[in-house]
Formats: sequence, structure tokens, C-alpha cells
Amino acid sequence: MVKKSTYLPPAWLLVLVGLVLNIAAIILTSVVLDKLGKETSLLADQKADNLYSIQLAWNRVETLERKREVLLLHLHLAQSQSVSEEMNKVLRAHLSAWTGEKVSPIEITQLPTLMAEINHAQGNDRNRIDSYYLENLEISEVMSELEENMAWYKSIGLFLQVFGLALILARDLARNP
Repeated sequence: MVKKSTYLPPAWLLVLVGLVLNIAAIILTSVVLDKLGKETSLLADQKADNLYSIQLAWNRVETLERKREVLLLHLHLAQSQSVSEEMNKVLRAHLSAWTGEKVSPIEITQLPTLMAEINHAQGNDRNRIDSYYLENLEISEVMSELEENMAWYKSIGLFLQVFGLALILARDLARNP
């Protein structure tokens, strides 16, 4: 009977490969995962900023609605009582500040124009809300992809660590009793 000889690499080579794999796992987790984590953190901050901007825009829409109510009340009072010209100027200035445009004279005949100006300003705010919302959806998709990549890199790092440790332990198992 001829005995087959099996070649086993030297124990030091197994230990060296195991150490290299463990170092690669450490580099992978510390460099790549930190980079992906920072990107995810920046995107989360951007998303939070957008949510805050959405809230501010909704507050503007609601405030413009209150201005509309004040305008209607003012026009009603102007018909039943005498309202000073100073009061008209103050209300026009207020509406101009919120609509961002010069407001028409406050008279019952101008009501459709005034309402259109308020509607236009609210429409602009709603469009801004929509764009922030869509941007947040895109950010969420990117964050999801980054999290998947992070999970994949963590799995690879864990595999490299376990395989490297197995090679290091193989040195002890390779010794003949």
C-alpha cells in the first residue's frame, strides 16, 4: 500500500492569513461602515430639516387662512360700520407681508382678487411642502440602500473575522499528538 501524502501548509502561514483576514475585517468595519454611517447621518439631518420646513410651510398656510378670515370679518365690519383708512392700511400691509405681493385695495368689489392672492400664496406653500415631501421620499430610498450596504459589509466583516479566527485555530489543530 502506498500512503498518499497530503500537503498541509505550515502553521505560521495559516496564522498569517488568519491575521490578515482579521485586519481586513477591522479596516472594513472601521472605514467603510463609518463612511456609510456618516452618509446616513447627514441624510437623516437633511430629512429632519425638510420635516421642519414642511411644518413651517403648513403653519404659513394656516396663518394665511386666518388672514382670510380676518379679511372677511373686516369687510363685513366695513359695510356695517365705518372702518378707518388706517385700519385698511394696516390690514393691507399685513396681507402683503404674508402673501409676498402688493395687495389690492380692501373693498368688497376686490374680494375675488384678494382671495385669489391668498390662494396663490397658499398654493406656493403647498408646492413647497410637496417638494420637501418628495425629497424626503428620495432620501428615505437612499438611506434604505445605504442600510442594506451596511448590513452586507457587516456580514462580510463578520465572515472575515470568523474565517480568520478559524485559520488561527487551525494552527493548534494541525499539531500532531
